[in-house]
Amino acid sequence: MVVAREIEKIQKPKPVSELVLERLRSDIIEARFDLGEKISEAQLSRLYGVTKAPIRSAYIHLVTEGLLEVRPQSGTFVFKPSFDELKALCELRTALELEALLLAMQRNLPRLQQSISGIYDKMIEALDAEDQHLYQQLDSTFHTAIIDNAESPLLATTFESRVNGRFSALRYRFSRNATHNENSISEHKQLRDLIASGDIDKSRKALRAHIAYTERYYTGFLAE
Repeated sequence: MVVAREIEKIQKPKPVSELVLERLRSDIIEARFDLGEKISEAQLSRLYGVTKAPIRSAYIHLVTEGLLEVRPQSGTFVFKPSFDELKALCELRTALELEALLLAMQRNLPRLQQSISGIYDKMIEALDAEDQHLYQQLDSTFHTAIIDNAESPLLATTFESRVNGRFSALRYRFSRNATHNENSISEHKQLRDLIASGDIDKSRKALRAHIAYTERYYTGFLAE
């Protein structure tokens, strides 16, 4: 007797434009380019071994995400927020994440609790292993879990396109201080515990304080 089994579909390779977009976004977030650094299509064409067309396409997406800035008659630059821009970005992040947390706790509390708890445990393991790269990735994942569980597509799109990339880039560059990491994991533990308790008001208050601390911390680095 032949036992039926599931046959996996053949995975089609991604288009070059998509690969270039993912690579350039990653290179910006993971500090392979400096904040404010000028980058050109010719430079990236040589580095990535591709034509300029997919790079041009990636530029369009990353300008929208705020990771690149086009300055007329000057060129294209990796973003570097001013103090006012950082403040505005934190205000947008606060508005989106606080609303997302409210919706997530109302709509998907058990799933949110499970996601946040699992990510927090991995953050602890990353710190213990002194894996800063993984810790920063998990920090971003912790916050996107709140967005995802809100089940609000337009909110999620706005967060992904206007907030997440830039904060991931700032987090990767500036969140490597031991004292900051101690504060970071402490605040994430508090958020995990409050979400586990189901207390919406206290959870949102703690999240607001967490983002406010982040703004003050990053402002200090931008002042240097």
